Amino acid sequence: MRVIALLCGLVATTMVAFGTNASAQVDPGGEVSRQQYDAWMSELSNWGRWGADDQLGALNLITPAKRVAAARLVEEGRTVSMARAMTIQTLDNPDEASANRAPVLVGSVRSVFDIDTNGGYFWERYEIEYHGSLVSHLDALCHVAYNGKVYNGLPFEDVASKEDGCTQLGVVNLKDGLVTRGILVDLPGKAVRPEDIEAWEAETGITISSGDALFLRTGRDVGQRGGYHPSLIPFFKERDIALLGSDVPQEGGRVEGVTVPIHFFALVSLGVHLFDNLGLEDLARTANELNRWEFMFMASPHGVPHGAGAALNPIAVF
Repeated sequence: MRVIALLCGLVATTMVAFGTNASAQVDPGGEVSRQQYDAWMSELSNWGRWGADDQLGALNLITPAKRVAAARLVEEGRTVSMARAMTIQTLDNPDEASANRAPVLVGSVRSVFDIDTNGGYFWERYEIEYHGSLVSHLDALCHVAYNGKVYNGLPFEDVASKEDGCTQLGVVNLKDGLVTRGILVDLPGKAVRPEDIEAWEAETGITISSGDALFLRTGRDVGQRGGYHPSLIPFFKERDIALLGSDVPQEGGRVEGVTVPIHFFALVSLGVHLFDNLGLEDLARTANELNRWEFMFMASPHGVPHGAGAALNPIAVF
């Protein structure tokens, strides 16, 4: 399958090697060293926590009780999409579009209409290239590897290949859907660090807790820049978040020699699925209007066999 092969090829290009595994302190400038990062990858790992054969990772933290508690957050019955708008373009050569990583959607459309009987049909086919920085999507646990390993210490070469896609840890494991408490942290224009989250919790009275889906609005769509700073890594483990997302591809800081530190730590070490490139402007407006930063979060990824993720339209319910 050409699309699966492409996705797994993208995964392979992001692999990097571990450095040393000794502990070190975050330097006064606030950057995280490679030495500290590798120590966290090992010391804060969820590998083996839910058994050697686990396929869900931190989704195990979303218990039935957590789902029921999330449903009780619904008061107004208002729903808000958390997906970015897609661009659709019909091209004669979809292979060329895929090679250029644009446009977002490539499709062919066929329609027939019988004037005499007023019958007919509308038929369409789309190819979606969703990994990257344009499309709202979910990353499965097989999407990236660090030091040749994916979540739970499995060898990347045993989990994903161009020929077979993801034979383990794929998006098909999420076919029953995701329901939990969602939390929107609205801190545009910041590389968000632990002290920023702590100040936000004190201001809102909300405490991020086990099984939550945590979302960060960086203000991408209004010209701001930001993301999760790598110094937040111990916080993600301490609070036992189940899902992590943002309106960007997460990254808000640098670790020398590590291309995407938040991706690697969340997916590989913690087993936390990621939501990249969400559309959070409408959600932020609703949250400000209602003065509510927690909501019932719902997502239903397609159960694509051997898939490394899925484009999707998550929903917040207030």
